[in-house]
Amino acid sequence: MPKMRVALAIAVLATVSTVLAGEKPLKIFIMAGQSNMQGKARVRTIARLNMTDDSKQMYQDMKVKDGMPSAVEGVHGVYFTAGDKKFGKSRALSVRKGPLQPGFGSSMSANTTFGPEYTFGIYMQKHLNEPFLVIKCAWGGRDLVQQFRPPSGGEYEKAQCRHKLPTGYYYGEIVKHVKTVMADPGAYHPGYKQGAGCEIAGFVWFQGFNDKIQRYPKQEYGRLLACFIRDIRKDLSAPKMPFVIGVMGIGGTNERCSFRKAQSAPAALPEFKGNVVAIRTGQFWDKELVRIQKKLKEKGKSSATPEEANFLKVATSDGGYHYMGSAYIYGRIGKSFADAMFEMVKANGSGK
Repeated sequence: MPKMRVALAIAVLATVSTVLAGEKPLKIFIMAGQSNMQGKARVRTIARLNMTDDSKQMYQDMKVKDGMPSAVEGVHGVYFTAGDKKFGKSRALSVRKGPLQPGFGSSMSANTTFGPEYTFGIYMQKHLNEPFLVIKCAWGGRDLVQQFRPPSGGEYEKAQCRHKLPTGYYYGEIVKHVKTVMADPGAYHPGYKQGAGCEIAGFVWFQGFNDKIQRYPKQEYGRLLACFIRDIRKDLSAPKMPFVIGVMGIGGTNERCSFRKAQSAPAALPEFKGNVVAIRTGQFWDKELVRIQKKLKEKGKSSATPEEANFLKVATSDGGYHYMGSAYIYGRIGKSFADAMFEMVKANGSGK
């Protein structure tokens, strides 16, 4: 009998090992930046997606029920923000975790605001057809030249930023929060299987407004972003990690904008060929909204038809610098990030 028990135990262990060997590691995608990565689109603007043919499919993909979009099946998120000082006053770290759905935006209340992470999750899930985790680290009003400054970017003229924190503080916060999650992935995604492990599958960077409005040579942003990519890959032990740059597109397309060219520049470097992609987000501006706004500017508010007035009410929930707080704009940006990321993951894997 003892020999039979031993043989049975060996057989069971062999079966378990085979199952675990066949399991895929839990993929982890990191999304970082400032207020537009936080996300300012209110849930009510989702109704705008159903108003034009180019976005009705996205409305359906959100699986809206009674006016509320659904959580993405198999996808969980964790969002880190604050945990710093503002004008000398300490602010507690805010963390939200759970199924990925609206509520991972600038307002963390359930079903309130969202950014590009929501549709990124929807379409990356369609591409991968497997569970994954999104880690979002975002703080409004932060720049790359100082506050997100990477270690290899060199010293900065000011030792502290206006938030009374050292230069490069938010770069360090991203690394710290990602490592916290990596140390215990099961605390953030119920689908995590310890024997299968996890892997960093990609990074999305959506930031730049504060650098754009500052007076310093814009090509410096491109240099610092290239340093950021090298450093974050090194510090997260993912040397070829796919990296998506969301190029600022506030107001629509403007190919002459020197800052947008600087943001895109790292993707053209030979060392990043095939694993860094720049997405021009201006292409996703709401053209129908622009048409109506132009008409009202030229002919007065009274010229709006009832349909146009309703469109304006539904389509926006914030200012232009926050992509009008528009589900139409943020939604299409998030999808473009997912599409670009998937092509790199498919070609290169996780980048280990």
